[in-house]
Amino acid sequence: MGRDRACPVVRLVALGLVVGLAMACTVAAPAGTPTPGVTTLPPTVVPPTATAAAVQTVVPPTATPVPPTVTSIPPTETPVLPTETAVPPTATPAPETITVQVFLIALEDDGQSGRQIGCGDRAVPVQVVVPHTQGVLRAALEALLSIRDQYYGESGLYNALYQSDLRVEGITLESGEAIVNLSGTLMLGGVCDNPRVEAQLEETALQFSTVSRVSVFVNGVPLEDLLSGEG
Repeated sequence: MGRDRACPVVRLVALGLVVGLAMACTVAAPAGTPTPGVTTLPPTVVPPTATAAAVQTVVPPTATPVPPTVTSIPPTETPVLPTETAVPPTATPAPETITVQVFLIALEDDGQSGRQIGCGDRAVPVQVVVPHTQGVLRAALEALLSIRDQYYGESGLYNALYQSDLRVEGITLESGEAIVNLSGTLMLGGVCDNPRVEAQLEETALQFSTVSRVSVFVNGVPLEDLLSGEG
């Protein structure tokens, strides 16, 4: 068992081509023992080929993950709180009319109902309603001059101005004196009408606390001059 056995060499000739096949049969020999006629080549160490399954490419992440951002959006509309509006008290409307007095004559009254004037008569106040105005003195005189009846209603009071056609042109108040300027025509019914006309005009003006004296002019002439026949 300690010797070598040579393997036969078969030579084949085919088509003019000599193919030599050498089949070497090597009987196992102790390791490191060279075989006669055989050149022993060192084993070729083939590095292991990386297989597709063994190759793993680690691709670094291209972007750093951004955590989700939560932005708190304030409400677009501010809630409106109910407000209380102070409503000023409603002013009391001014009255549409006022009441003033005009003076008429109680004939032969003998001083029972008012200031006594000539011929035993009295000047008596009568309330009348006129449109609301600040010029109450003018309104009262205009109301007196607008009466066209000789006797006022059912009162039996006499109006000495019923035949006259007079208008108020202007009134001036100076230091308590009312200066009344009239224009138009003054007509008298007799001697006793003189004090009656004067009393009706003066007493109508004197009803107001701001008036203490009265001067009446008709077409620029003092009333007393017209009544005395001098005007």
